[in-house]
Amino acid sequence: MGEFNDRAEFDCDEDAFWEKCFLDTEFNRRFYVETLKFPEWRLLEQKDDGKKISRRVHISPPTGNMPGPMKKVLGDKFSYVEEGTYDRATHRYSFQVIPSILADKGRIAGELSSQKLGDKKIARTAKIHVEVKVFMIGSLMEQQILNDLRHSYDEARKFTGTFITEKSL
Repeated sequence: MGEFNDRAEFDCDEDAFWEKCFLDTEFNRRFYVETLKFPEWRLLEQKDDGKKISRRVHISPPTGNMPGPMKKVLGDKFSYVEEGTYDRATHRYSFQVIPSILADKGRIAGELSSQKLGDKKIARTAKIHVEVKVFMIGSLMEQQILNDLRHSYDEARKFTGTFITEKSL
């Protein structure tokens, strides 16, 4: 099992980060499709009860840089659904990832949270657990997922800062 941890600071308040960036459709489309060059990011469902926002998102990552053994198992049309819930009171987003292939062979789940550092200044932390139980290549798949997470979160840090400035959040 692998674990990914990340921390980033942004110049906005917590509500702006969550609702005008992280959970915003334009932000996500631009980040996944335009910045990361994912073939698809699509909001399947979103519910807001005033206290929590729950959503389901369909994501198709690029498969070109996938190691050969992984590509053989996952194929060219790999995608996943992220199911997550944001709690406004605690500023926490808990999620799980359901892959289109081998969904019963592993678990990817995590939590993102924010902490107010000052006026218009927050820290966002991420803790993601990755476990893949596929004979012979499970550890290779875990390592690839962790590497992809590192890359995505590095890009997210830059993109989020730019988006916050662009939107004057």
